[in-house]
Parts: sequence; C-alpha cells; structure tokens
Amino acid sequence: MSIRSLRIHELDETVTPIDIDFVRCYNLGFTMRDTAKMQAHLEECYKLGVKELICDRPPLVMPISMWATLTDDVISVQRPKTSGEVEIVTIQDADGTVYVTVGSDHTDRSLEGHDIPWAKQVTPNVFSPDAWRWEDVKDHWDQISMECWVVDSGERVKYQEASVSEFWAPDEMLQGVRESVVPVPGAVILFSGTVVSIEEKLRFAQEWTIRMTDPVLGRSLEHTYRVELLAVEVLNDGSATGDVARGAALTG
Repeated sequence: MSIRSLRIHELDETVTPIDIDFVRCYNLGFTMRDTAKMQAHLEECYKLGVKELICDRPPLVMPISMWATLTDDVISVQRPKTSGEVEIVTIQDADGTVYVTVGSDHTDRSLEGHDIPWAKQVTPNVFSPDAWRWEDVKDHWDQISMECWVVDSGERVKYQEASVSEFWAPDEMLQGVRESVVPVPGAVILFSGTVVSIEEKLRFAQEWTIRMTDPVLGRSLEHTYRVELLAVEVLNDGSATGDVARGAALTG
C-alpha cells in the first residue's frame, strides 16, 4: 500500500481530507504543445550530458516507484547535482475521480546522462498534498499558471514560470497514459514534464518552491521542500582518507 494523505480545497472554501492508495506513478515527457519550448528544456539537459531523446508517439512514459513519490517538505539525496522543476500533477483515484495539484520530479542530473528513469527514481518525486478537483477548474484551466522559486547559495531566485495551457490538459495526459501502459487497477499519479528555466540553465538549489495559481477563483497551491545532501554527513566511509564521502562522491 502507498497511501498519501491529501487536502482537497473545495469551491466553498472548505477542505476535505482524503487518503489515496496509489498503485503507480508516471513521469511524462513530450507533453508540451509548443515543440520549440520543449526542445529548449531538453537542450539545457543535454548540456549536462543527457542523451538525445526521441519520441515518435507522445507521451514518453517513465514509471516511478511509489516509495519515491512524496509530499514531504525535506528530501534526501546522495549527490549535489540534483534539481527540481515545476510540473502539473494529475491524480486519478481508483473510483475515477480526478484531482490536480503541483509537483516537482526532482532528478539526479549526473545520473541522468546514463539512465533517465533511474535518475528520476533515485531522487523523490515531490507533490503538494493540497489539491483541487479537476471538475472545478477544467472550464478555465488554460488561465492557470505555474512558477518555481529556488534558494541557491542563499539567494532566492525565480527559476521557472509557465501557463498550464502550454501542456496537454490533465484528461489528455490520462488518456495518453492509458494508451501507453498495461493497465493496473487503482489510483495513479502523473507528472507532466516541465518548461525551460528562465535562465536556460539548471540550478542545483537547496530549496524549491512550486506554485500553481488560479486567477479566476482567486486561489493557489504551493509547496516548499528543502534538499539534504547525505554524503557530507559521512565521516568514515571505510577508506583511509575519507575521499569517497568528502571528495569524489561530491563531484558527481
């Protein structure tokens, strides 16, 4: 069982707590409507050695284990070159009810050059435990926006901004997954993919804030998480010099 506790924000401003037992998480790629903008994000990843991606039949689907899909406000990573990004998160419960929220598929960028799904599996997929019902926002969905802010070396920087209209809508992403994977009964969660950063450069920041704003209903969803680097805490790694923990491990 992979139960996550969510808070559903209703139109009457009440909050409904629910528990969802997820069976699958899928990271999606090639879901942007503007192929030039999608290519721009790919290019900033290619600069770090990621192999060129080709997808003739979108979406690109990467299954992620549910143990790596969290709503935590602190995550732990092994290497310093990890980064997040703002994404649409679509949740479909076992009864078919659809919710939307905001998330970040935090990724090990050093490992991404060798194996993309592996790089996304070893660092958590983070999403906000606050969500909206898809039925409540679908009629004005294209007016909703997203942004990401980071704290990098003590400096707070606006890292990304985008309209959700730049991506497939949640119902389109659900249909794309249905056509791309063997069906598994139960609740699923989808991460949409993202846009190029404002600076067109990946940041390996220590804190990430992701936000989704609905100007029509005058509300927003926001989640902040901090990144802990585990290797710097190791004093004895079994080597004579400690280089594995304090040196070589921190270059990747």
